[in-house]
Amino acid sequence: MTAAALAAYPLAPWALASFLVIYAAALWHWPGLWLAVIPAVLLDLTPWTGWTQVGEPDLFVLVTIAILAVRAPPRRADFQPEGLAAIVVLLTLISYLLSGALGLALPGPEGGSDNVYLRPDNALRLTKGFFTALALLPFLRARMRVHGDAMVWLGAGMAAGLALVATAVIVERALFTGIFDFTTDYRIVGMFSGMNIGGGYIGAYLAMALPFLLVFMVRPRALSLVAMFGIAMGAGYALVVTFARTAYAAGLLSMLTAGLGWAWAGRRGRTATFALLALPTLVVLLVGGIVMSAFSSGFMAGRFRQVVPDLADREANWTGGMASAMAASPPRFWAWASGPTRASF
Repeated sequence: MTAAALAAYPLAPWALASFLVIYAAALWHWPGLWLAVIPAVLLDLTPWTGWTQVGEPDLFVLVTIAILAVRAPPRRADFQPEGLAAIVVLLTLISYLLSGALGLALPGPEGGSDNVYLRPDNALRLTKGFFTALALLPFLRARMRVHGDAMVWLGAGMAAGLALVATAVIVERALFTGIFDFTTDYRIVGMFSGMNIGGGYIGAYLAMALPFLLVFMVRPRALSLVAMFGIAMGAGYALVVTFARTAYAAGLLSMLTAGLGWAWAGRRGRTATFALLALPTLVVLLVGGIVMSAFSSGFMAGRFRQVVPDLADREANWTGGMASAMAASPPRFWAWASGPTRASF
């Protein structure tokens, strides 16, 4: 499958193939390397390739599964989570299967469309991320069972990905608006081509990835702390210039929760109180301080004053979209689909 994708790849397939071969060789030698590489491989060349269903990171995932299946295959137990984790995975799987089926069942635009985001098969693109993570879960569990260092590797990969996204955002802002211009209504794209349809992908990524900076606190050293604060500053800046209200709230809450969780867990061990409380708190204050600096322009203050009207506009948009879909769909479909689920796509 990877070879077929490379054969059809429209941009220098030899270059991508070279990176994949190098990665495969390194992964064979260091089986845990994928935990750091996959979260950091955020290459998205969709605007140039035109590929929306399959992307460059997907090829790295396929190579990872192929190499690990031979080099470090998981056991049967690694495919069977237990307890609360099993319930969460199962319920999430059911949700994605139902949502994907409902999305594929929608009729799409009359006469078809060249806009992939309007076609029913867009459901496959939206569900791909979850099923990718599900395919890699047994290998993650196997690494945790054998070596116990999976979370450290994963945290390093997430921190590297966060650094790459922050760098891309800073370069983008420097080219188009200026780094310190907080008044221009320019919404960043970074490394997420899906932002071209008005999504909140970059804000969601930043909020999710910021807590992984605490991986630097596992073995705090001068250089690791400098790296943590440097990445935190860049990511905090990227969070500000998303100009997304929910991203602000999610980012600050995720860092606050992670910091408090780290402090609680660390106090059960022998970590110094300063490392437990001061540094995570400083990270939270740093991100919060950058956010507050953006408010001084008045632009975000105006956006916050528009929360209620904007929510009403979105609700009207959702209602109109549902009404259009219901009018265009066979009655049987809507009789079968449940109300809250049918709007998944």
